[in-house]
Amino acid sequence: MFFVLSKIFWIVAAPSHWLGLFVLATGFCLLLKRPRAAGIFSLLSLLVLVLAGTSLLNRPMIRALENRYPRPTWPARVDGVLVLGSGFDVNILRRRQAPQANEGVNRLVAAMAVAHHYPEARVVFTGGSAVLIGAENAESVTARYVFSELGLEPRRLVLEPRARNTYENILFAKDLVKPKPGAVWLLDTAAVHMPRAMAVAYRLNWPMIAWPSDFITAPTEHGVDIFDVSGNLGLTDYAVHEWIGILAYRLSGKAL
Repeated sequence: MFFVLSKIFWIVAAPSHWLGLFVLATGFCLLLKRPRAAGIFSLLSLLVLVLAGTSLLNRPMIRALENRYPRPTWPARVDGVLVLGSGFDVNILRRRQAPQANEGVNRLVAAMAVAHHYPEARVVFTGGSAVLIGAENAESVTARYVFSELGLEPRRLVLEPRARNTYENILFAKDLVKPKPGAVWLLDTAAVHMPRAMAVAYRLNWPMIAWPSDFITAPTEHGVDIFDVSGNLGLTDYAVHEWIGILAYRLSGKAL
């Protein structure tokens, strides 16, 4: 139920969706000859465009999350790395015989670097399908393909194909690999997603070292990008999604 409600909620909560709704409302009000209402909705559209369509808000919001867990130095020993899925579309792989590219590929590259540094470490990928309707293919299929192409030995790879969200990622992976007390595990996910993922790991009593990838911002940065509107809308959605996710996980008891 939590998974379904979160998907439905995000349909109406995404800032870019609000921009579209306000623009549509402006048009309908003009058609209905309601200029005052049209003016209100047009001002709301402009406000959302300024706040979400520039880097005015998204950069500070993302940087605040990414700065919580900087990439550490290589540990003396690592027993395994847990890689969280990022929404790979398996249908692309099956239809084009090549994987879909998204920012999550950096997590697989980071995991391969760990595998090279620690020849006995296990690589665990967790990811089912996060599609609300018609979910059939687990993204772990894509992960298996990519890791194989990169030369990872099959005996070192463990795939968890059921998880649909961050909580299930870590819960199902823990049940699968049964980490031993004192084992050193790295948690490999996007830097902006790391605070929520680590909070879940703490809740599930799985001590892990944050190993962030997919960084978007520098530790400090100045200036506002006002020209990349589409890119900024996407980043604002991403930032808001993570902050809401952290709050929702804490309120539901899924994270500390």
